[in-house]
Amino acid sequence: MNNRKYAAAALLLGAVFGSHAQDETGGTATQDAPSENHGVAHTIGSRFYIAPMASYVFTDSDRGTKNGLGGTLLFGKMFQSRFGVELETHYSQYKPDNGGDKAKLTSAGVRGVLFPVEKAGGFVTAGLGYGKFKDHPGLAPDYDTTLWTVGGGYMFGPFDLLLRDLAVRTEVVFRSDMHNGDKTSKTYNNALNELVASVGLMIPLGSAAAPVVEAAPPPTPEPAVEVVPVTAPSDSDGDGVTDDLDKCPDTPAGTAVDGDGCPVPAPQPACKTPEPGQPITLDGCAAGDKIVLRGVNFEFNRAQLTANAKTILDGVADALNSAPNVRVELGGHTDGKGSDDYNQKLSDRRAASVRQYLIGKGIDAGRMESHGYGKSEPVADNGTDEGRELNRRVELKIIQ
Repeated sequence: MNNRKYAAAALLLGAVFGSHAQDETGGTATQDAPSENHGVAHTIGSRFYIAPMASYVFTDSDRGTKNGLGGTLLFGKMFQSRFGVELETHYSQYKPDNGGDKAKLTSAGVRGVLFPVEKAGGFVTAGLGYGKFKDHPGLAPDYDTTLWTVGGGYMFGPFDLLLRDLAVRTEVVFRSDMHNGDKTSKTYNNALNELVASVGLMIPLGSAAAPVVEAAPPPTPEPAVEVVPVTAPSDSDGDGVTDDLDKCPDTPAGTAVDGDGCPVPAPQPACKTPEPGQPITLDGCAAGDKIVLRGVNFEFNRAQLTANAKTILDGVADALNSAPNVRVELGGHTDGKGSDDYNQKLSDRRAASVRQYLIGKGIDAGRMESHGYGKSEPVADNGTDEGRELNRRVELKIIQ
């Protein structure tokens, strides 16, 4: 293989290990892809996976063909958080320099894959395989060969798109065709060497294993206590407070009383988040109270309100118009996926988007503040879909 192809291999593998350093030091790579911080191998765990990829082959100049096109399919399993084994099948076609039928390579083999940095996307791989060439332009049109590979790549993800924990896999491997050169080329009497660049998907099979929860020990039985009957004091007005403590005797039946047996005022309505379908109201709200604006959602990874969110915010505008002296803060919260910086900026934009919509509905801008809290104040477990959905929220907080 000529020196330029070796240089290309070194540059590409250098880029892989450079990405490792960015992952460890908080570089921009993790900020652009919200799920990379978790690591593809760490997310897959002990599951099997498949990886279909499109491939481009930079051929050895002594092969007598132009660069090839093909595909690679991997079937693998992670045995630790950083090491796995993969079965590989590959097919590629090469157009001969002097015309004629395309040369075709079909191969199968086994690889090892290692992630040098815990929870990072960069990996190295090495493997051995067996292949068959058909219609090769050399002295032997059809021949069998042993192939060995070594290289590296990067996996971007995981992403929850059409499939859960999906990742994008890119790799470059150096491949050596070990068949005796005098059967394949007049000018080269050793192995034929080439680079194979591939890009595709990493698809885990099955669901991630649920965490093991240890059963709580059985409760210790309480020691037996001798029960001595006690004569209960009388309660003449039947309000639940005995006569010896009742400071308001003869309370009418059914009247709510306090600990002294005296009537209590009717309770004021509580400031609370409405149930689905109920209108939002600020009745009973005081400074410091919070209402979760359920259903105020946004487009994926954006601050653009959904149509349903706008309908709910129309009701919020009505509630604010009914309480003109109330000042509020609109707080944006995200789930735990992605970096702190990414989530902080996203929550800031989303809170500001809600405030701007309410201004457009006639609410005085001076009555409203917006603030993003990122993922700093979760209300549920970020390890489950349900918990992450509860953490992605907008809150209305009463300031005054």
